[in-house]
Amino acid sequence: MTLFLLSGDRYNLNVRYLPLMAWLFVGLVIYGVVDIVTRMVDGRAPADIGGLTALALLISLGLFALHKGGELVVASFDRGGDLIRIQRYGMTGRVVLERPFSELVAMDVRVLRRSQHRIELRFRSGERLPLTPYYVVTFNSGGLNRLASLLEVEPTLIAPVKR
Repeated sequence: MTLFLLSGDRYNLNVRYLPLMAWLFVGLVIYGVVDIVTRMVDGRAPADIGGLTALALLISLGLFALHKGGELVVASFDRGGDLIRIQRYGMTGRVVLERPFSELVAMDVRVLRRSQHRIELRFRSGERLPLTPYYVVTFNSGGLNRLASLLEVEPTLIAPVKR
């Protein structure tokens, strides 16, 4: 679950994606790693190849989850300054993407499954810029409709291709 926070008005809008479940999962992995290490140090669990392999796999799983789904995204839409700024904070560092607000023509909602979607901004040049690199789980479309209303664009639903 990712928290989708919307603040501001139609002239200066901020959108934040907080990947709460990914961070909670990584916290659980850290708890497990600390528990295994303390058991090995206390002598309650043997520090053999099996235990060290399990520890390495657990750490790898946590890093993978953090890398793929733990990215914090902050998108700022400044109509007066004619600027869209998307900032992504993750394990690989900070990435800042900027585009002119006046070039925005549509907002596509790419649906993976019934409750998973990803918002893509479409520009005059044909470029599609996703707000998040991952799909977000949602239970209603209230935030999407409010975002589309504030950006004054009509959201286009793109359903998955049936094979």
